[in-house]
Amino acid sequence: MYERIVVGTDLSRTARVATDRAAHLASRLEAELVLVYAGDDPSGDVDALATEYGGRAIVQRGNPADVLLDHAQGKDDLLVVGSVGMSGPRRFMLGNIPNKVSHHAETDLLIVKSDDPSRARNDDYKKVLVGTDGSPTAMRAVEAGVGFSDAVGAEITIVTAYQPPTKDELARMKASSDDPYAQWDAPREDEATPQEFRWRIAGAAQAQDVLDRAADRASGLGVKAEARSVEGHAAEQLLSIAEDEDFDVIIVGSVGMTGHKRFMLGNVPHHVSHHSTIDVLILRTAS
Repeated sequence: MYERIVVGTDLSRTARVATDRAAHLASRLEAELVLVYAGDDPSGDVDALATEYGGRAIVQRGNPADVLLDHAQGKDDLLVVGSVGMSGPRRFMLGNIPNKVSHHAETDLLIVKSDDPSRARNDDYKKVLVGTDGSPTAMRAVEAGVGFSDAVGAEITIVTAYQPPTKDELARMKASSDDPYAQWDAPREDEATPQEFRWRIAGAAQAQDVLDRAADRASGLGVKAEARSVEGHAAEQLLSIAEDEDFDVIIVGSVGMTGHKRFMLGNVPHHVSHHSTIDVLILRTAS
């Protein structure tokens, strides 16, 4: 699935958590492991660490996030970073390494929960949670998520959240149209459809249709996936299910992670990556 797994390290205990995960995945997926360090190698420690893991080291001066992004650009690369600094007030600091990387990575990105090294795990993922909204890019994420789950031997659950328009939202639509329901039901690819509603699922029947298509994609790849619909905000529902049911990793597509939309806290991949208590795999699905 991946030919190279690139992981950033600053040789700290928390960075070691991400490195352990990257090394385990590299072994599981038979991929090359590359450790990237921004700065001068202190006493050859980076080279020694890479040798310990059976990988190779890249040592380069520069901004850590930029150095990482420079070395993870191949279509078959997976970039791995630790989550430290992704939660709390610091999530608004664009200079923060995992935050910056999450918005600018051109490859799939795995954010490993690394704030508590004592809880670190380097075994296989057992349960994978994939979110989809039925859009073409989200369906590509479903396919990639199914492939990842199959490659690491994990069970996969696909979730679609639906959220009917509120009275306030209908009122705002009515202010710009004589028929707010027609505006809501407009084709999702229609440029006239408000961005906040595009690909948002309004009802259970529509959600079930999305799930049926997602399950068919999984079945076509030879994988049986559990599929369920839930009512509520997509990101909040994914986070709640992941925590309540002991999932190991959440998988979402990257659309909306780049450009000015990175400041929208309602954006699903942004919200999930900053608030998840478990690992998050953001699949590069932008066209």
